[in-house]
Amino acid sequence: MKILCLLFAGLAGCALAPGWHWERPGAASADYAEDERICKVDTYAFNNGEVTRASVRRMHACMEARGWRKVND
Repeated sequence: MKILCLLFAGLAGCALAPGWHWERPGAASADYAEDERICKVDTYAFNNGEVTRASVRRMHACMEARGWRKVND
């Protein structure tokens, strides 16, 4: 039973992982971290950090405005 539970938990974790990542030509991981931080502050500071579909769209728009593009894994 324990093995079955672990198997289901592992499969559920994989299903939650996004199938994409952000890329920007010539950018370093520090650039990504800084842009992500700025976009999170801009997006979530005024709604108490609540994640909604609208806030996710704003977050993505912010990242895209900074030159990042979503790339499939």
